[in-house]
Amino acid sequence: MSIEKINQFTFTTGEKIKKQKLIQLLVDFGYQKSTLTNSIAEFSDHGSLVRIFAVNHQKPLSIDFFGDRVDLICFYNQKNLKKIIQLKSATIFANKIKTADGFFSPGDYLVHIDHGIGIFSGLTIKEIDNQQKLFLIIEYEDQDKLFLPLELTEKVAPYFGVSNRKPRLSRLRSTRFQNTKKKVFESLIKLSSELIEIAAKRELIKAVKIRDDSDWQKRLSRSFPHTETRDQQQAIDEVYADLKSEKPMDRLIIGDVGFGKTEIALRALLLAVAGGYQVAMIAPTTILVEQHFLNFKNRLDEFPISLEKLSRFGNNQKNFEIVDRLAGGQVDAIIGTHRLLSQDIKFKNLALLIIDEEQKFGVKDKEKLKKIRENINVLTISATPIPRTLFSSISGLRSISRIQTPPNGRKPIATEIIKFNPNIIKKYICRELNRKGQIYYLHNEIETIIAVAKQIRKLVPRIRIVIAHGRLSKETLAKNMADFAGHKYDLLLCTTIIENGLDLPKVNTLIVENADRFGLSDLYQIRGRIGRSEIPAYSLFLINQKKITDNARKRLSALAENNEIGQGFTIAYRDLEIRGGGNLLGREQHGNMEAIGLALYSKLLEQAVNKVKGGAKSATNR
Repeated sequence: MSIEKINQFTFTTGEKIKKQKLIQLLVDFGYQKSTLTNSIAEFSDHGSLVRIFAVNHQKPLSIDFFGDRVDLICFYNQKNLKKIIQLKSATIFANKIKTADGFFSPGDYLVHIDHGIGIFSGLTIKEIDNQQKLFLIIEYEDQDKLFLPLELTEKVAPYFGVSNRKPRLSRLRSTRFQNTKKKVFESLIKLSSELIEIAAKRELIKAVKIRDDSDWQKRLSRSFPHTETRDQQQAIDEVYADLKSEKPMDRLIIGDVGFGKTEIALRALLLAVAGGYQVAMIAPTTILVEQHFLNFKNRLDEFPISLEKLSRFGNNQKNFEIVDRLAGGQVDAIIGTHRLLSQDIKFKNLALLIIDEEQKFGVKDKEKLKKIRENINVLTISATPIPRTLFSSISGLRSISRIQTPPNGRKPIATEIIKFNPNIIKKYICRELNRKGQIYYLHNEIETIIAVAKQIRKLVPRIRIVIAHGRLSKETLAKNMADFAGHKYDLLLCTTIIENGLDLPKVNTLIVENADRFGLSDLYQIRGRIGRSEIPAYSLFLINQKKITDNARKRLSALAENNEIGQGFTIAYRDLEIRGGGNLLGREQHGNMEAIGLALYSKLLEQAVNKVKGGAKSATNR
């Protein structure tokens, strides 16, 4: 059997091939198993005989097997099942299409560049000028159908939206979609102009040139417990080059969970402080601030640096003292929540602002960040991936470093999805305790979290449990997290408060209750909290005893199938990646993506950027 393209395969009489392999290929190619094989894209299995109604043939095929060998291939009559024409070989086309922007199968939404959003209904054969041609069937509003020749698939792309809502189908022979596309393009021209204007203004601003006159960077690099990956080292070099130039940096670092983005931020912080300047790092949650502070304090302990934190966990009196010392220049680096955006916060010589997960901040906070970042160096780090097509467009507007290489030695996270089973839960907990590790147990209902703690203690009496959720007092939450990090407890029973940023290498078992209630991005981010060392990690996702929805099943299947670290860029187009792109470009653009789909939006953005840049060059040359 030869697979000539991603969307077709050929097999020959006498060829050695297992029948089950042929059936699996048919399933992978979008064919449905049936009893009678009456419709296109169906197949049936009858012992040594497989019948296929291929999308690229007008008559169904019959394939007879003799053991693991193809014995006979022929077309047959559907009514009496008799052989019509015997063949030496046959080619089967897939009932799904691959474009530059991805796959789509029957039932999927797609976008035609001229006609808009429709539903891909499959493939069919039509005779044109005495020649058989393969066409895509696209269904629009009022069940109107468009037959698109296979060679024109560059005109269509899968529709990826930015919410769970089904898109509105376009109407054939209507100007509605073209008008929408025109409005989106005009909006993108405006967006591109604004972003390019901001970039141009920053080019004119002379930023502080940070000199590296010490050996601090070498010492910090030697204390890094891992070997830098190729992408990570390149990002560090790019950040250093930005900071040492006289142009203000505005760089976005994108990388999957556990790929070392925080290390890059730490290296940048030390370079700026060594140069005699202040650094501020802002994070969206108090938990994340605490995590960064503890990690940075540990790594910077040998350096004469004043590092402080500012969040709701801190004592009010101490916070006031930190604010005063910050204004006077006695604090070199500070890590905080949006509290750092308050009016009373002043710096003596701030040269670098580090923003962690900017998309998680509110609109008002983002506006304040925009004002702060006008004339200083800005480094933004994010674990929210951007799809490839959108990435290439945004790259034309700002500096981006993309970390795609997994850290050395990391192992896939073993993932199991089962209905709630106390015995399995006990097995997971005891296995981790026996190797002296720790466990995250996620129960996202605060009202019943104490009852769950009692149930776990009944299963494993020796377990030491501590609880963490957003309604605890700041003192209690801070103490509980610190005690768990210090290994005073074995199991952290918590809500989704652990989703962002926690980096505890000793925690390598994760148990999630009611996993079917979470989005794919949430589950992926939560799973990313374990498996952050060379120790094998295990995740157990528990589902409700009742029937779960098809969408929930698909999300969980995607998570189980993609257990290698670094696959956040591929497993969650609909859920994680696309929301990230929308948030990066603002609320209005979020709506524009919804209106025309991500693939077409990305193409229009690229066109808009090129048009604005081309216009700017023409004006300069006059």
